[in-house]
Amino acid sequence: MQVKSRPRHIGIYFLLGILACVLAIVSKLAIVWSVDSYVYSLPIVGGVLASLEIAELASPILLALLGVTLGALTYYLPTGSNLNLRLVLLGITLPLVLMLGHRVRYNAWVRQVANQESLSITQAQQLTDDFLRRETAKSGNVGFYWYTATRATPPTRLDNLENPNDTSPLQTQLTDLGQQQTGLLRLAFDIYNWLFNNAGWGIRVAYAVLSGFMGLSYFYRGQLWANRQRRQ
Repeated sequence: MQVKSRPRHIGIYFLLGILACVLAIVSKLAIVWSVDSYVYSLPIVGGVLASLEIAELASPILLALLGVTLGALTYYLPTGSNLNLRLVLLGITLPLVLMLGHRVRYNAWVRQVANQESLSITQAQQLTDDFLRRETAKSGNVGFYWYTATRATPPTRLDNLENPNDTSPLQTQLTDLGQQQTGLLRLAFDIYNWLFNNAGWGIRVAYAVLSGFMGLSYFYRGQLWANRQRRQ
C-alpha cells in the first residue's frame, strides 16, 4: 500500500505545484499590463519609473510566495526524493516570471503604434520590427527586450520610428564634455557613460538575482515546514 501511494502523492505535488506556477505567471502578466497601461504612460514620472522597471518588483515577491508554496507541497513527495525533482517547477517558472512580462509590454507597444497611426497589427509589427532592427539588430520581442534595457520607452509615433532621435541632450553634452577631459577626470566621465548606458541591464540582473534568492530561500522554508509536518 505504501509503494502504491507514492505515485498518487507525486501527482498531487505536481498538480498543485503547476497550479501555483500558473497563478504566479498570470499574476505577473496582470501586474505588468496594469503598470504599463496606467503608470508608465504618466508624463515624466512614468518614464522614470519605466527606466527603473518597477513592475519587476513583483517578481521577487511572487517568487517568494511560489517558493514557499512549492516547498510546503514537498510534503507530498517521498522522503529523500531527488532535489532536482523538488526544484524542477521552481526552476521552470523563474525565467518565465522574469521574461514574459516583456512580451506583454511588446504586444502593448505594437497595438499602441497601430492605434495611433491607424495601421493594422501586421503593418505596425512590420514597422516596429524595422525600427528595432536598426536600433538593436534584432526584431520582435527579443529586439524590444534589448532596446528597453537602455531606453525605457520606445517611440510610438511614425515620425519617431522612421527617424529616431532619442538621445538625451544632457547626455550628449556630458559625453562631449568628457571627451575634452584628460586623466582621472576623463576616466570618471567614461565610467559615468558606461554606467548610464548599462544601468538597465544592471537593474535586470539585480531583479533576477533577488528573485532567484527569494524563490530558493522561501522554498527551503516551506520544505522545513513540510518536514516538520511529516514527522508529526
